[in-house]
Amino acid sequence: MHFIDSHAHLNDPAFDNDRDELIASRLPQAGLCASIEIACAPDEWQQAFSLVDKHPGFIGAVLGIHPEYAPKYGPDEAAQLPTLLQDKRTLAVGEIGLDYTCLEIAPKEVQHRVLEQMLTLANQTQKPLVLHVRRDAEDYAAYDDTFSALTHSWNNTSATASPGVLHCFCARYEEAKKALDKGLLLGINGCFTYKKNEYIREAVKKAGADKIILETDCPYLSPQGKRGTRNDPSNIPLIAQFVADYLNIPLETLADLTTQNAKKLYGLP
Repeated sequence: MHFIDSHAHLNDPAFDNDRDELIASRLPQAGLCASIEIACAPDEWQQAFSLVDKHPGFIGAVLGIHPEYAPKYGPDEAAQLPTLLQDKRTLAVGEIGLDYTCLEIAPKEVQHRVLEQMLTLANQTQKPLVLHVRRDAEDYAAYDDTFSALTHSWNNTSATASPGVLHCFCARYEEAKKALDKGLLLGINGCFTYKKNEYIREAVKKAGADKIILETDCPYLSPQGKRGTRNDPSNIPLIAQFVADYLNIPLETLADLTTQNAKKLYGLP
Protein backbone atom coordinates (compact mmCIF):
# COMPACT_ATOMS: atom_id res chain seq x y z
CA MET A 1 0.00 0.00 0.00
CA HIS A 2 1.28 3.43 -0.93
CA PHE A 3 -0.02 6.87 0.01
CA ILE A 4 0.57 10.41 -1.20
CA ASP A 5 0.22 13.46 1.01
CA SER A 6 -1.23 15.80 -1.60
CA HIS A 7 -0.86 18.96 0.50
CA ALA A 8 1.86 19.60 3.07
CA HIS A 9 3.95 22.48 4.40
CA LEU A 10 7.17 20.70 5.35
CA ASN A 11 9.20 23.90 5.04
CA ASP A 12 7.30 25.27 8.02
CA PRO A 13 9.60 26.06 10.98
CA ALA A 14 7.80 23.33 12.94
CA PHE A 15 9.96 20.84 11.01
CA ASP A 16 13.31 22.61 11.36
CA ASN A 17 14.66 20.06 13.86
CA ASP A 18 13.87 16.85 11.98
CA ARG A 19 12.78 17.69 8.41
CA ASP A 20 15.35 15.67 6.49
CA GLU A 21 15.14 12.62 8.72
CA LEU A 22 11.34 12.72 8.53
CA ILE A 23 11.32 12.86 4.73
CA ALA A 24 14.13 10.41 4.09
CA SER A 25 13.21 7.79 6.70
CA ARG A 26 9.98 8.04 8.65
CA LEU A 27 7.64 8.90 5.79
CA PRO A 28 8.68 6.00 3.53
CA GLN A 29 8.42 3.70 6.54
CA ALA A 30 4.84 4.92 7.02
CA GLY A 31 3.95 4.00 3.42
CA LEU A 32 4.30 7.43 1.84
CA CYS A 33 5.61 7.45 -1.73
CA ALA A 34 5.34 11.23 -2.23
CA SER A 35 4.51 14.48 -0.46
CA ILE A 36 3.51 17.67 -2.23
CA GLU A 37 4.99 20.86 -0.81
CA ILE A 38 2.66 23.86 -1.00
CA ALA A 39 4.53 27.16 -1.32
CA CYS A 40 1.81 29.80 -1.11
CA ALA A 41 3.78 32.93 -0.19
CA PRO A 42 6.57 34.56 -2.24
CA ASP A 43 9.28 33.79 0.32
CA GLU A 44 8.35 30.08 0.15
CA TRP A 45 8.75 29.56 -3.60
CA GLN A 46 12.50 28.99 -3.74
CA GLN A 47 12.38 27.05 -0.48
CA ALA A 48 10.02 24.58 -2.14
CA PHE A 49 12.39 24.13 -5.08
CA SER A 50 15.24 23.51 -2.65
CA LEU A 51 13.22 20.79 -0.93
CA VAL A 52 12.44 19.16 -4.29
CA ASP A 53 16.12 19.25 -5.24
CA LYS A 54 17.11 17.70 -1.92
CA HIS A 55 14.52 14.90 -2.16
CA PRO A 56 13.96 14.30 -5.89
CA GLY A 57 11.22 11.86 -6.76
CA PHE A 58 9.60 12.21 -3.34
CA ILE A 59 8.79 15.91 -2.98
CA GLY A 60 6.83 17.90 -5.55
CA ALA A 61 6.19 21.63 -5.48
CA VAL A 62 3.05 23.74 -5.88
CA LEU A 63 3.46 27.52 -6.14
CA GLY A 64 0.96 30.34 -5.80
CA ILE A 65 -0.49 32.96 -3.47
CA HIS A 66 -2.69 31.99 -0.53
CA PRO A 67 -5.54 34.51 -0.22
CA GLU A 68 -4.21 35.60 3.18
CA TYR A 69 -0.99 36.67 1.46
CA ALA A 70 -2.70 38.42 -1.46
CA PRO A 71 -1.45 41.86 -0.30
CA LYS A 72 2.13 40.57 -0.73
CA TYR A 73 1.61 39.95 -4.45
CA GLY A 74 3.06 43.07 -6.02
CA PRO A 75 4.79 43.91 -9.33
CA ASP A 76 8.03 42.12 -8.40
CA GLU A 77 6.20 38.92 -7.51
CA ALA A 78 4.00 39.17 -10.58
CA ALA A 79 7.12 39.39 -12.72
CA GLN A 80 8.73 36.38 -11.03
CA LEU A 81 5.93 33.84 -10.64
CA PRO A 82 5.16 33.07 -14.34
CA THR A 83 8.72 31.85 -14.88
CA LEU A 84 8.63 29.74 -11.71
CA LEU A 85 5.35 28.15 -12.77
CA GLN A 86 6.92 27.07 -16.06
CA ASP A 87 9.67 25.22 -14.14
CA LYS A 88 9.29 21.44 -14.38
CA ARG A 89 9.47 21.22 -10.59
CA THR A 90 6.17 23.12 -10.29
CA LEU A 91 3.25 20.70 -10.46
CA ALA A 92 0.30 23.06 -9.92
CA VAL A 93 -0.81 26.60 -9.10
CA GLY A 94 -1.77 26.94 -5.45
CA GLU A 95 -2.92 27.20 -2.96
CA ILE A 96 -5.09 29.98 -4.32
CA GLY A 97 -8.66 31.05 -3.68
CA LEU A 98 -10.73 33.08 -1.25
CA ASP A 99 -10.65 33.17 2.54
CA TYR A 100 -13.27 35.33 4.23
CA THR A 101 -11.87 34.78 7.72
CA CYS A 102 -8.89 37.09 7.12
CA LEU A 103 -10.50 40.14 5.52
CA GLU A 104 -8.85 42.51 8.01
CA ILE A 105 -5.41 41.74 6.57
CA ALA A 106 -6.47 40.74 3.05
CA PRO A 107 -9.49 42.76 1.88
CA LYS A 108 -11.99 41.02 -0.32
CA GLU A 109 -11.23 43.10 -3.40
CA VAL A 110 -7.50 42.30 -3.09
CA GLN A 111 -8.20 38.58 -2.75
CA HIS A 112 -10.47 38.64 -5.81
CA ARG A 113 -7.91 40.51 -7.90
CA VAL A 114 -5.12 38.11 -7.04
CA LEU A 115 -7.32 35.05 -7.60
CA GLU A 116 -8.10 36.32 -11.11
CA GLN A 117 -4.37 36.73 -11.76
CA MET A 118 -3.65 33.21 -10.49
CA LEU A 119 -6.36 31.72 -12.71
CA THR A 120 -4.88 33.55 -15.70
CA LEU A 121 -1.48 32.03 -14.91
CA ALA A 122 -3.03 28.58 -14.61
CA ASN A 123 -4.63 29.05 -18.03
CA GLN A 124 -1.34 30.16 -19.55
CA THR A 125 0.77 27.39 -18.04
CA GLN A 126 -1.85 24.62 -18.25
CA LYS A 127 -1.20 23.72 -14.63
CA PRO A 128 -3.91 22.26 -12.37
CA LEU A 129 -5.32 24.25 -9.45
CA VAL A 130 -4.99 23.75 -5.71
CA LEU A 131 -7.86 25.79 -4.27
CA HIS A 132 -8.18 27.18 -0.76
CA VAL A 133 -11.70 28.27 0.14
CA ARG A 134 -12.58 29.17 3.71
CA ARG A 135 -15.95 30.46 4.75
CA ASP A 136 -16.89 32.78 7.59
CA ALA A 137 -19.22 31.04 10.08
CA GLU A 138 -22.27 29.61 8.27
CA ASP A 139 -21.88 31.93 5.28
CA TYR A 140 -20.85 30.02 2.13
CA ALA A 141 -20.24 33.16 0.06
CA ALA A 142 -16.52 32.37 -0.27
CA TYR A 143 -17.44 29.16 -2.08
CA ASP A 144 -20.02 30.88 -4.28
CA ASP A 145 -17.55 33.61 -5.22
CA THR A 146 -14.78 31.10 -5.94
CA PHE A 147 -16.98 29.01 -8.20
CA SER A 148 -18.10 32.19 -9.97
CA ALA A 149 -14.47 33.17 -10.57
CA LEU A 150 -13.74 29.70 -11.96
CA THR A 151 -16.72 29.94 -14.31
CA HIS A 152 -15.68 33.30 -15.69
CA SER A 153 -11.86 33.18 -15.61
CA TRP A 154 -10.66 29.57 -15.71
CA ASN A 155 -10.27 27.70 -18.99
CA ASN A 156 -9.91 24.26 -17.36
CA THR A 157 -7.04 23.45 -19.69
CA SER A 158 -4.75 21.57 -17.32
CA ALA A 159 -2.26 19.33 -19.06
CA THR A 160 -2.79 16.72 -16.34
CA ALA A 161 -5.59 14.16 -16.21
CA SER A 162 -7.32 16.00 -13.36
CA PRO A 163 -7.70 19.80 -13.44
CA GLY A 164 -7.63 20.64 -9.74
CA VAL A 165 -8.56 20.00 -6.14
CA LEU A 166 -10.69 21.78 -3.57
CA HIS A 167 -8.15 21.48 -0.79
CA CYS A 168 -9.20 20.95 2.86
CA PHE A 169 -12.82 20.28 1.93
CA CYS A 170 -14.97 21.55 4.79
CA ALA A 171 -18.39 22.20 3.30
CA ARG A 172 -21.72 20.63 2.39
CA TYR A 173 -22.57 18.32 -0.49
CA GLU A 174 -23.93 21.37 -2.30
CA GLU A 175 -20.41 22.79 -2.50
CA ALA A 176 -18.92 19.36 -3.22
CA LYS A 177 -21.28 18.93 -6.19
CA LYS A 178 -20.28 22.30 -7.66
CA ALA A 179 -16.62 21.34 -7.35
CA LEU A 180 -17.17 17.91 -8.88
CA ASP A 181 -19.13 19.44 -11.76
CA LYS A 182 -16.00 21.42 -12.64
CA GLY A 183 -13.88 18.27 -12.56
CA LEU A 184 -12.27 19.07 -9.22
CA LEU A 185 -11.25 16.52 -6.63
CA LEU A 186 -11.92 16.96 -2.90
CA GLY A 187 -8.92 17.16 -0.56
CA ILE A 188 -9.63 15.22 2.64
CA ASN A 189 -7.58 15.69 5.82
CA GLY A 190 -7.86 15.59 9.61
CA CYS A 191 -11.01 17.73 9.52
CA PHE A 192 -12.85 14.65 8.27
CA THR A 193 -12.07 12.88 11.56
CA TYR A 194 -13.36 15.56 13.96
CA LYS A 195 -16.49 14.60 15.84
CA LYS A 196 -18.43 17.77 14.98
CA ASN A 197 -17.92 17.40 11.23
CA GLU A 198 -20.58 14.87 10.31
CA TYR A 199 -21.77 17.16 7.51
CA ILE A 200 -18.34 16.88 5.84
CA ARG A 201 -18.34 13.11 6.13
CA GLU A 202 -21.84 12.86 4.65
CA ALA A 203 -20.87 15.13 1.75
CA VAL A 204 -17.82 13.01 0.99
CA LYS A 205 -19.86 9.83 1.22
CA LYS A 206 -22.29 11.17 -1.39
CA ALA A 207 -19.42 12.35 -3.59
CA GLY A 208 -17.73 8.94 -3.54
CA ALA A 209 -14.27 7.63 -2.71
CA ASP A 210 -13.21 7.95 -6.33
CA LYS A 211 -13.47 11.76 -6.09
CA ILE A 212 -11.06 12.39 -3.22
CA ILE A 213 -7.37 12.68 -2.45
CA LEU A 214 -5.72 12.59 0.96
CA GLU A 215 -3.75 15.41 2.57
CA THR A 216 -2.51 16.57 5.94
CA ASP A 217 -2.07 20.36 5.52
CA CYS A 218 0.68 19.77 8.08
CA PRO A 219 1.84 21.00 10.50
CA TYR A 220 -1.82 21.93 11.03
CA LEU A 221 -5.04 19.90 11.44
CA SER A 222 -3.79 16.74 13.14
CA PRO A 223 -6.40 13.97 13.00
CA GLN A 224 -8.63 13.03 15.91
CA GLY A 225 -6.57 11.36 18.62
CA LYS A 226 -3.51 13.45 17.79
CA ARG A 227 -5.00 16.92 18.07
CA GLY A 228 -2.70 19.31 19.87
CA THR A 229 0.40 17.71 18.38
CA ARG A 230 2.32 18.56 15.22
CA ASN A 231 0.81 17.00 12.13
CA ASP A 232 3.00 15.41 9.46
CA PRO A 233 2.51 13.16 6.40
CA SER A 234 3.00 9.97 8.43
CA ASN A 235 -0.57 10.54 9.66
CA ILE A 236 -1.99 9.95 6.17
CA PRO A 237 -2.56 6.21 6.81
CA LEU A 238 -4.46 7.11 10.00
CA ILE A 239 -6.69 9.53 8.11
CA ALA A 240 -7.11 6.96 5.35
CA GLN A 241 -8.22 4.29 7.80
CA PHE A 242 -10.82 6.65 9.30
CA VAL A 243 -12.16 7.51 5.84
CA ALA A 244 -12.19 3.89 4.69
CA ASP A 245 -14.07 2.80 7.80
CA TYR A 246 -16.66 5.56 7.37
CA LEU A 247 -17.15 4.79 3.68
CA ASN A 248 -17.17 1.05 4.41
CA ILE A 249 -14.50 0.15 1.88
CA PRO A 250 -11.18 -1.70 2.34
CA LEU A 251 -8.20 0.47 3.26
CA GLU A 252 -6.28 -0.98 0.31
CA THR A 253 -9.01 0.19 -2.08
CA LEU A 254 -9.00 3.70 -0.64
CA ALA A 255 -5.21 3.86 -0.75
CA ASP A 256 -5.18 2.88 -4.41
CA LEU A 257 -7.97 5.27 -5.41
CA THR A 258 -6.52 8.30 -3.64
CA THR A 259 -2.95 7.64 -4.74
CA GLN A 260 -3.99 7.27 -8.37
CA ASN A 261 -6.10 10.43 -8.12
CA ALA A 262 -3.18 12.40 -6.72
CA LYS A 263 -0.94 11.13 -9.52
CA LYS A 264 -3.54 12.20 -12.10
CA LEU A 265 -3.83 15.63 -10.51
CA TYR A 266 -0.10 16.33 -10.34
CA GLY A 267 1.03 14.41 -13.40
CA LEU A 268 3.15 12.04 -11.33
CA PRO A 269 4.47 8.78 -12.85
